Amino acid sequence: MLSESFVASTLSSAKSPTASLRDVGVCVHELQPSSILRSTFKKSSTLTNCLAVSPSHIFTAQADKAVLHVYNREKGNQEGVVPFPERIRSIAVAGGQTCTGRQVATTASHLQPVTSLVVDPTSNFILSGSADASVHVWSLPGILSFSKPALSATRQPTNSPIRTFSNHRAAITSLAVGHSNGRHNIVVSTAKDNTAIAWDYHTGRALRTFLLPLSATSVALDPVDRAFYVGYEDGSVQSVDFYRSQSAQHPLHDPSVQSTPAQVSMEDRWLPPSAETGSAKAISLTYDGTTLLSGHANGKVLSWNVARRKYTSSVADYTHPITNLVMLPPGGIPHPSSDLKRKAHTIVKPRHDSGLSAPNHAPGAVPAEYMFHTQIIAPSDSRKPTEFSQALTHSSFPTSMIEDGLAELAAFRQPSSAEVTRVASNAAPPKEALEDTAARDSQVTELENEVAVLKKKVAVNETARHNADDEVVQLRSDLANLQDYINELHEKQEAAQQEKVLRQARKQEHETKKREAWLAAEKKGRNGDAVIQKMDIDGAVTSDSDDPSDE
Repeated sequence: MLSESFVASTLSSAKSPTASLRDVGVCVHELQPSSILRSTFKKSSTLTNCLAVSPSHIFTAQADKAVLHVYNREKGNQEGVVPFPERIRSIAVAGGQTCTGRQVATTASHLQPVTSLVVDPTSNFILSGSADASVHVWSLPGILSFSKPALSATRQPTNSPIRTFSNHRAAITSLAVGHSNGRHNIVVSTAKDNTAIAWDYHTGRALRTFLLPLSATSVALDPVDRAFYVGYEDGSVQSVDFYRSQSAQHPLHDPSVQSTPAQVSMEDRWLPPSAETGSAKAISLTYDGTTLLSGHANGKVLSWNVARRKYTSSVADYTHPITNLVMLPPGGIPHPSSDLKRKAHTIVKPRHDSGLSAPNHAPGAVPAEYMFHTQIIAPSDSRKPTEFSQALTHSSFPTSMIEDGLAELAAFRQPSSAEVTRVASNAAPPKEALEDTAARDSQVTELENEVAVLKKKVAVNETARHNADDEVVQLRSDLANLQDYINELHEKQEAAQQEKVLRQARKQEHETKKREAWLAAEKKGRNGDAVIQKMDIDGAVTSDSDDPSDE
């Protein structure tokens, strides 16, 4: 059965009045098919962005303490406490696994504490946002490498960020990285300057700036990166769509709109059911992107309908402020895995040796005392589907399988050596041989009929595929033509509007001159009406009063 669950952490500032949730800091809550609390982990109090979840463990950095609690999701207990030299402000898990829990490297690069930390989908980059209004991009392979490069001519320290994003003017509040594994993945960063910026962390180039109505406390991206969602200090949330602008290509990669900030309307916010919910400290989307969850300062987890853009229900109430929400992968969906599984038994990674940074060491050098022992485990279920059974469930048979069948038919038609000998000696074949030959001929005929039917199906599928490709090309061409026609209509409409404004201006100017001439004539004792009529007759001023478009 398909199920969806989320992990929520709280900031325990006092004893909980609820006996069932007393001393509970982390909760695993099922959302679908029924809303129910599945498991809890005690003795934890975490700040925002201080929760990380792996397939086997939960990691929580403790508030006002320099320790990290490790919980085992399978056993349901606390497995360890990892001390650190100073208090942790944000954590993230890269690669989904941890080995020894020993500190590998430390680099002081931000001028103020780190407020948000995220890892890209490939686990190759780490992004850190700080209260100093900057976001650093780090190379994870470079941080974990044994050999560190020597100081360059610019005296840049080792383990330094590969690039820095500094477009914000206030403290970074939250980061959300995209879900793509390609070169053009994005990240959305929010700050206390009421801005949200979508930018490319591979190049550090800002793609679009959004002016928010309030200061955002949390941000999340749509599962297919079509929009992002922000939570505000007043408890409301808001959806910001990337595709609202009239752009022929993806708005984030359209140079014509990148330099213009987009103003997000205050009226488009999704308001909570009560003003007492407090700030939306954490938000998260379900697997299909249809439901948004928000954790608030009053301890409630609210559910929002993304399609209808409004509040739906209250999912849970943990009495303490919700600081983190992490949606777990849906259960009940078979995930493809490799045939061979690996299990690591012993890992000994030595501390960094400054000698590896010497110029005589090649890049990627590994210390001699480094050990890594692993065991390759064969799959327990050897009943794998055959190629023929997979072809039966496919839309068409592979060409290679059809060719193999034709080769087998050709081999059936060739006479055996015994039959050739009997024909040469003019000996009458026995009755059993005649029956075998008749049965074989019948089988060959059936196989030939099946092959003919398969060939027809293959031809039909190829024709359908070509027709579908032609239709897609035609639709794209029609869409481009339609867009050009719309742009042409917009240009004509703007030209007509400008012409109308010019005509009205000329008309007003004409009326003004007539009034001025009438007043001047009256002051001199002349008939003003006669002067105006003479001006119209002589054509001194062109009038547009008879233009039919004005009517």
